[in-house]
Amino acid sequence: MRHFIVLVMFFTTVLSAQAAQLYRWVDENGKVQYSDKPPSGQSKELTELDKQGRARNTGSNLSEAERAAEREKQKQLTEQRRKDKALLQSFSKPEEVDILRDRQLEALAAAQQTNKLRLNSLQERHKRLNQQAERLNKAKKPIPADLQTELDLNRDEIKSVNESLTRQDQDAVKIREKAEADKARLIQLRSVSP
Repeated sequence: MRHFIVLVMFFTTVLSAQAAQLYRWVDENGKVQYSDKPPSGQSKELTELDKQGRARNTGSNLSEAERAAEREKQKQLTEQRRKDKALLQSFSKPEEVDILRDRQLEALAAAQQTNKLRLNSLQERHKRLNQQAERLNKAKKPIPADLQTELDLNRDEIKSVNESLTRQDQDAVKIREKAEADKARLIQLRSVSP
């Protein structure tokens, strides 16, 4: 019976030692603290340690908002590294960024020219349709449904082309801004890398 009690005590001690946790954190005074119980309240850099004193998990005392902010920060850093790598692989010198910018602006200018010609044509057509409608009004005749439909469609198309021209102007500004940012970043990366 005595051996049984000793054996039970031995296993109880072993199991309790395995269940005990060790925590490391920085208190409000900036001092590193260790304990078998986690700190009450907020503390910096809470780390759960295993039996050998190695970190098991970190940041377990962070709030959900802090964890989300940390994930977002990591995501942004990863995205920035990806962009930097693409920039370095795409351009060997800053002047190449200017060449790409100029090509993109030329293509955009060609599309704008096409839209301007289309807009002139639509405005001429709208003018003719309005003249027809005015002649009918002067003659006190009703405007036919097909003429009214053409007027409405023409007006909508003019609006659409004007919106497209506005978007293209905004795109030109974005192309210039992106090129300047890319060029500055490329210069920075090239001066840092060997």
